Amino acid sequence: MKKGFATAIVLIFLVIFSVILLSIYEIAQNYRQNAIRMSLSAQLDTDALNILNCGIGYLRSKSIGIMGFNVTFTQDTPSWFDNDYMSKLNDSWKTFVTQNVKKNSVYKLLSLNPSSNFSVDSTLASEISEYKNSRNLNSVELYAFELSRLSLFLVSRVERNGMTTYAYGIVGSKLLNQYIYFTNKEKLPTGTTIYFKSGELIDGPMRTHDYININNTGGKPTFLSTIEVLGIKDQNGNIVPTANYQNYANLQGNPPYRILTQQEIDTLRFDLIKQEYKLAINTLVNTYDFAKNNPNSLTGLKFTGDITVSFNHGQGNANYDVKISQGNVDYIITWEPSGPPKARVRKQGGGQPEEFVFNFNGVIYSTGNMTVDGPTKLSTYKGNYTLYSENDLILKDRLIPAQAYNALFSANEHGINGDTITVQQIQQIKDFSSSTETSSLNLIGEKNVRIAEKLDNMKIFASIFAFDGSFTVDNYNSGNANGQLFVFGSIMQNVRGPVGTFNPSTGQTSTGYYKTYVYDPRIVTGAYQPTGTPTKSGTIRLFVLGLAK
Repeated sequence: MKKGFATAIVLIFLVIFSVILLSIYEIAQNYRQNAIRMSLSAQLDTDALNILNCGIGYLRSKSIGIMGFNVTFTQDTPSWFDNDYMSKLNDSWKTFVTQNVKKNSVYKLLSLNPSSNFSVDSTLASEISEYKNSRNLNSVELYAFELSRLSLFLVSRVERNGMTTYAYGIVGSKLLNQYIYFTNKEKLPTGTTIYFKSGELIDGPMRTHDYININNTGGKPTFLSTIEVLGIKDQNGNIVPTANYQNYANLQGNPPYRILTQQEIDTLRFDLIKQEYKLAINTLVNTYDFAKNNPNSLTGLKFTGDITVSFNHGQGNANYDVKISQGNVDYIITWEPSGPPKARVRKQGGGQPEEFVFNFNGVIYSTGNMTVDGPTKLSTYKGNYTLYSENDLILKDRLIPAQAYNALFSANEHGINGDTITVQQIQQIKDFSSSTETSSLNLIGEKNVRIAEKLDNMKIFASIFAFDGSFTVDNYNSGNANGQLFVFGSIMQNVRGPVGTFNPSTGQTSTGYYKTYVYDPRIVTGAYQPTGTPTKSGTIRLFVLGLAK
């Protein structure tokens, strides 16, 4: 194929499927009629995947970071979507598409068949038309359906001699929360080394632009997915040979590890990401007065100075979705019964109360520090929110979605002493998140994200970003051990921050927390990403892939 929107992935598909076709021919040569159909079917799989890949390449040029994609949707749903495509999906995909894909919000990329000759781009049309003719295809179509602000559901359809195959997948800009754990530097500027240790669990893809340090006294930490690192260092600072990695960590990913190159590191530079993101998120917020005077404009709220935020959905008489406090003024926000983006805000304190309904995108921005601190030690949220601080984002509450809390947790989470999350409960949380949970949260500190109150068995359901600084615990090295720090979502930090200390002779936690970090499976599908989720513009990623025929 010519240069254009196709990539080397096409060649990989062709090689793989050439082998498949050869095997099919050798096995089925005595059953020629059936072999011809099987061969054609496999060819169409290849064709559908290649056309899908061209669509992915084209959509990269339409990626505009946290703003999603620069495309115009119509209601031009192709007739085959319900009549043929949906009937060929397995039950899990059918459920996903029914619940999440907006089939009447369509971006038509290309349709080449006897009755149509349409393409949004001449290069794309030329490339696919040449491919279509070389493969003797009767029809080629390519459509993108709206999935969320940040992701699209891309479907390719190819037809030859009455046989049809679909390739489909979720595509979106490269999310910066695609890793459960992502750091630029693992050692503090003071030279202090922070270790992974016995009993700690990292459940999800992990990346650092540095060496990770492991103390395997008393046991090994466990990494359930691939770790992307410069390497591993032991408790004495020595580089561990790759052949000895399993002596220091339970590496259960496939592959267990991948050593990063400098070129790969340069593609995700923290300083450039921060600058790009700050400019972008400022386009999503306005002042309270703007929201009051322009209630039909979809916007977040921007505050000058320090603010306090709390979530209290479903908690007794003081029930609200989010409250923003500054001085003696409270802004109490509740989603309307009709659902987002309609929200009712009541301003009280510092003058006559006022109340109105506006279109709220869930973004709350502060030019100072932002503290999460509610009426109890638990903030329960319902909805999709991004909290952004130009300074530090400070946590004094556990943060759990209201639905998950009601289904999976006890009243202990309201107090100082919360419950430990077991391995069995981790799977329950994953299953509930994938099947039922509709709320999500981003916590973004331009400098640090800090746990300022050491609650026993702390829980944070969120994607955490600390662009300049660290995700850390205040006074991590004083007091008693506080049990487990459970993060369900993702963590991105410039410099790894300490969350506790341990006895290097036994591996037992001495102060602060031991870590249990678990990736929210919804991040992979792009489902329920809040407005303002950090992404890298001009990039694109295929999250999942399927074939139907």
